[in-house]
Formats: sequence, C-alpha cells, structure tokens
Amino acid sequence: MMINRRQALKLILAGTLCPMLPGLWPAPAAAAKLKPLCTGKLSILNLHNEEYLSGKYLTRDGRFDPKMIRKLSYLFRCRYTGQVHPVSPELFLLLDAVRSKLKAGDRPFQLISGYRSPKLNGILSNCSQNVSKRSYHLKGMAADISLEGVNLSDIRNTAAKLKIGGVGQYSDFVHLDVGPVRYW
Repeated sequence: MMINRRQALKLILAGTLCPMLPGLWPAPAAAAKLKPLCTGKLSILNLHNEEYLSGKYLTRDGRFDPKMIRKLSYLFRCRYTGQVHPVSPELFLLLDAVRSKLKAGDRPFQLISGYRSPKLNGILSNCSQNVSKRSYHLKGMAADISLEGVNLSDIRNTAAKLKIGGVGQYSDFVHLDVGPVRYW
C-alpha cells in the first residue's frame, strides 16, 4: 500500500501528539488497576527548585486532565537542562495510589528526580553505577521521591505490593517507575 506525503505527515503528527494528549488514548491495564485506589489529586514539591503543585489530575469521569498533566510534566522537567518532556500519566496514578495506600492524606511528595534529559542522565551514570544508561527517567516514566514523615521502607513496600513497575529504595529516596515489574 502506498501513501502520499500528506498521509505520511498526518501519521507522523498523530504519533507525535498522542503522548501529549493523555485523555485521548485508552487506559492501559496498569491504569485500570490503579484508578480505583486513587484520589485523583496530587501534591508535589520539587526539591531542586522549591516549586510546588497541588491539584486534580483526574476529571470527575476518571479521565486525565490534559492541562494538569502538562503542569505536572513541567514540574517534573529536567533539573539540569530545563527540558520538559511528557510524563506518563500512569506514573501519576502510581504516586497517587501509593500515597492513598499509605493513608498519607494530602501530604506532598518530595520530588528528587523526574524526567532526565540524556545529558543529565549521562552525567549521573558516569558518576554512579546505580544510574542506568537506559533509565525510565529518560522516558518520563520514573520518579525518585520521598514523603515527609513516612519511612522509605514503607513507601517501597507499599509500591511493591501494587506490582506496577520498578521499585527501588536508596538512602534518601524511593525510585518508582511504570516500566516492567522489578525490585531492588
């Protein structure tokens, strides 16, 4: 089957825009599993620039609010380059579900690392063997977080019980991602 240039451009444009329009694609299985556990609201403090955001990222009918998802993606931007990358809405569901299961109320997540540009990830992986060269941070699918007053081991154990993505505990944060299920 041959397609003309206009059709090819439409396909490319659709493929580029779909990840930026979270309310339009079907929810993956992980989202269906997490949504019943969620409040639909997140509060996050970015520790690198002291920016704070709190609000509803799910609409009343359970769809992702594109405006809030964009604001959250901006908050999760690369701390080194300032580059903004769309963050997987599933990650916000995971964070919300973990906070709900911990009964942490509206306590804000403290964000240590969200999206990482290839430049920052390269710098970090050269400094530490704990940083993957293929990190889910590069895809907007991971967050390194803590919750004030909550033990890191409680965050790790709660997230691990959900069996969604990767969960790793470090000395001062927990890594959560919406990649394959794995633990460290």
